[in-house]
Amino acid sequence: MDTVKPSAADAFRLWLDGGNVVIEFGRVVDPLAGSDAAVAATDRVVVPVEVGRRLVRSLEDALRPHAARLRAAEAQALSPGDAAAAFGAGDPSAQQRPEVAGDAAALLLRLVGNIGVPYAYERSFRLAKGRLAANRFLLTVEAKDLRGDLHRRPLDICAELGMPEGFRAAAEANLAAARCFHFGFEGDGDAVICKFYLERAVPEGEARRARERDEPVLLHLAFKWELGTDTVVTTRYLWRQAGAVAQLQERLAQVYRDRASASLAIATEALGLAAERAPPEALQYLEVLEDENARRSFDLNLYNAKLQVKDIQHLLYRMRDHFGVRPGQFQALYDQIKTKALGHIAGGLHRNEQDFFNIYYGVMGLPQFHEAFR
Repeated sequence: MDTVKPSAADAFRLWLDGGNVVIEFGRVVDPLAGSDAAVAATDRVVVPVEVGRRLVRSLEDALRPHAARLRAAEAQALSPGDAAAAFGAGDPSAQQRPEVAGDAAALLLRLVGNIGVPYAYERSFRLAKGRLAANRFLLTVEAKDLRGDLHRRPLDICAELGMPEGFRAAAEANLAAARCFHFGFEGDGDAVICKFYLERAVPEGEARRARERDEPVLLHLAFKWELGTDTVVTTRYLWRQAGAVAQLQERLAQVYRDRASASLAIATEALGLAAERAPPEALQYLEVLEDENARRSFDLNLYNAKLQVKDIQHLLYRMRDHFGVRPGQFQALYDQIKTKALGHIAGGLHRNEQDFFNIYYGVMGLPQFHEAFR
């Protein structure tokens, strides 16, 4: 070990490649450039997933003695009131099961990555009453890339993730109509939830007729199951085509059903902000229904508005305050993602009839890994 040369890094990125964790370290070339600053990569470390997991535990153990000092430094950036709220006692019932969640997330990432075709990776977080859930992501594979023996890989992946047999039969019955497959993961709180979405290729004629009749079109059919329980739900995402912002505002009001006026106001303002950057027809609006419960929510795709997460900072802070999320907890997440592209805003009334918001951001495409470089 005496031959190892120490080097300093102030930036890093990591990803999963098959069964390995890849970490690149580097230096910011121009720190004053803010979000446009370039990073010069200097070192790359590749370790098996299990070694990466042990590394995380070791880092946590190393930082634990310094936790009080780090929390104090974070508190200095907040007002006294916010600092008190941010670093008060947490709710023990909201603690995630890290081993179960970590293993399930790593398995999903590995299974999709091992298909060997391009896929998209998108993260999200949820705000609900007293809760911030940030361990959520979607992986998307296009059906056209799954030719020949690969056409059943989505179902095989679902089986390895413990998808109930009844769900697999229903998914298989709709497999041929899918344009894309989305694999979802949610591992915060006391539950680990896996999701499988089939996104339809809606024929132009069907879309046109629905638009003329002001009717919805089924775009996504999703199957969601909680690991270790019998909890399952089928979700339908209905595409509502709109030619005017006023139409979308009216649909939002109907989703909330005269409840959660604070959330409705936030959602309406977010829609107005996006409409300043893109026409209504470019803002894909979906309504979300589940026959098993009273859920009624929406999903508004804002990628075409070319916004960043920081462009809705004021709305995010209103969400944070409305749901009673600790300011320091939220700020730690926001500072990491504020320059990411703003993707979807989802919200409405969830299965427990409580209002919520999901914020999706920073979708990125991961290309096929060429065999010659394995």
